[in-house]
Amino acid sequence: MSPVTLEQHEEEALLERSLDGDREAFGRLLELHHGRALALALNLVGRREDARDLVQEAALKAWRGLPGFVRGRPFFPWYYRILRNACIQHLRGARLRRTRSLAGEAEELRELDDPSGLRPEDLVEAEEQSRILARALADLPRADAELLLLKHQQGLSYREIAETLGIPAGTVMSRLYTARRRLRALVPELG
Repeated sequence: MSPVTLEQHEEEALLERSLDGDREAFGRLLELHHGRALALALNLVGRREDARDLVQEAALKAWRGLPGFVRGRPFFPWYYRILRNACIQHLRGARLRRTRSLAGEAEELRELDDPSGLRPEDLVEAEEQSRILARALADLPRADAELLLLKHQQGLSYREIAETLGIPAGTVMSRLYTARRRLRALVPELG
């Protein structure tokens, strides 16, 4: 078992205070996960403005749902389920198809991951690979793209993904295997 990091300790303390009704602590807890939540919502709905609104909506729903939170469980998978459900409801209600311009996708990826310190030619190559990957992710079924982002962009474990999506860990592993295979078929040059 790995040692608890300072960030994990802070998150646990903020969560405990939040469960005791401390709104300020809950706001800080959400700040810790804001970037991850926004990136995941953006992937699900495809529009930055909608993603921001849905993150705010999920934050309010999470605050209201805190009495049902099970102490001792990790916060982010629980919060992500709320955010994911808000995104799905938004997409169903608006009957939107996820469409993104390649330029917009590249801008969003740059905002999420600043590759400072690279040579200009490295930046161009990284941007091109990001475009190719973004295009391939957009062509995958939404469930595949979501699993890949949770595992590889957010760094969640199989267990955390299973808790987040409410499916068995074995199912996560088999679906990830299939999603990776589909992604490799779309973009063989990225391996």
